[in-house]
Amino acid sequence: MQKFILLAPVLIITACRLTAAPSPQNAHSTPITQSTLAVPTTPLSTGQPGTSNPAQTAGNLIYVKGSSQKVCQLVGETDREFNKPTVNQTESRFGLVGNDLGSSFEHDGKLFFLFGDSVPTKAFNGKPNLGNEPPRNPDDNDAIAFTTDTDINQCLKLNFITNSIGAYKNPVVLNAQNQPAITLRSFEVPIAGISDGSKMYVIFATDHTSPFSTRTVIGESDDDANTFHYLYDFSKGPNARFINVAIASANDGYIYFWGTEGGSQYRKSPAFLARKPTGSMNSQSGIEYLHAVNADGIPVFTSSESDATPLFHDMVQGQVSDCMGELGVQWNSHLKRWIMLYNCLNDSPTHPRGIYMRYASQPWGPWSDAQTIFSPSTDGGYCHFIHRAVNAQNPKACDNLSDPGRLDVFGGEYAPYFISKFTTGDPAGTSSTFYYTLSTWNPYTEVIMKTTIQLKP
Repeated sequence: MQKFILLAPVLIITACRLTAAPSPQNAHSTPITQSTLAVPTTPLSTGQPGTSNPAQTAGNLIYVKGSSQKVCQLVGETDREFNKPTVNQTESRFGLVGNDLGSSFEHDGKLFFLFGDSVPTKAFNGKPNLGNEPPRNPDDNDAIAFTTDTDINQCLKLNFITNSIGAYKNPVVLNAQNQPAITLRSFEVPIAGISDGSKMYVIFATDHTSPFSTRTVIGESDDDANTFHYLYDFSKGPNARFINVAIASANDGYIYFWGTEGGSQYRKSPAFLARKPTGSMNSQSGIEYLHAVNADGIPVFTSSESDATPLFHDMVQGQVSDCMGELGVQWNSHLKRWIMLYNCLNDSPTHPRGIYMRYASQPWGPWSDAQTIFSPSTDGGYCHFIHRAVNAQNPKACDNLSDPGRLDVFGGEYAPYFISKFTTGDPAGTSSTFYYTLSTWNPYTEVIMKTTIQLKP
């Protein structure tokens, strides 16, 4: 029997207010010093739903209601919603039953996907394929795929990095000579990646302490994700604030990292910001963390992760109720804004749980209030592609979506990761449609979603 060791779901997307502002290439900043700290600073946004952000006054970016739709089921053998084969047929093609996450990035002409805790078939090509059977390593159970497809509306045909029997290969982060490899056991997963120079760099989460990892490391690959070599720790220890991470390059010479805490703070965290100069991913030096924003809008960065300051806080009835775990961020060139998606369980009649979206004109903000752009209850999630559990309140299943033996386990929406290369926009720069992967927990798979946002008339 296959064993599911999964990441519990939570997802929130919020729509944010748009304002006129300079593009990233015009951003300026200053390192943290005694003199810069003496300058009056602007508090980072509270991000309280339903409240205005006085730093943003020039119009709104809003979610187009009803536009959040499933494009396709990306992983698995059968699309549960329509009871038809998936495009990728991952059980028969790669010995993969299901997985979650799915952060993507471009490298060497390919679009790569990083998948978390993956479930193998019992056998593949007539050979054993379970997690404790060679060529599998019981310390590693994730997967990496890639595609060169150009039409996302027909789904994306994936090819997985494969092992010696032709099944999906579990990524391994090789350590220094005579040192053990970095483990990637349950809840220890590839988080995000980027192409910098001629090489691929992936952030891996490890050192799991319930309910999630507490350390991230940088792995470097020069063979398109077949092999990774450990370079350095990215975030570790009691002040680790970059365990779940979103990465994006800006036109100001920096790579930016938006992060949230792990361990006991998993899905109870605010967001933090760090950056490194473009071209420096192979070195631990050069990373700096946002500490404050001066009154003139110039950010103040520090070399100490412990001095990193939250970008905003999620609120419930006027009280801080941080809820962030997995998150995705992209620069939307059509609307000239940074867009952030994340999952959150905070719930209210005007701001229900689901996928939240925020936006900002600069990586450090100020970030807009949150909007829910996808709710599993009202946007065609439950009973369509997310399982609604059978319990006392719901004595009968409303779908055929559940994984075997999990009828009493609710599915849920989490890990909204942009597939940035497919973002589109109208010529006038007033609306944009973006695509993202979304994990559903039960069934244990990912779907591709699309959502349209626009400037409020």
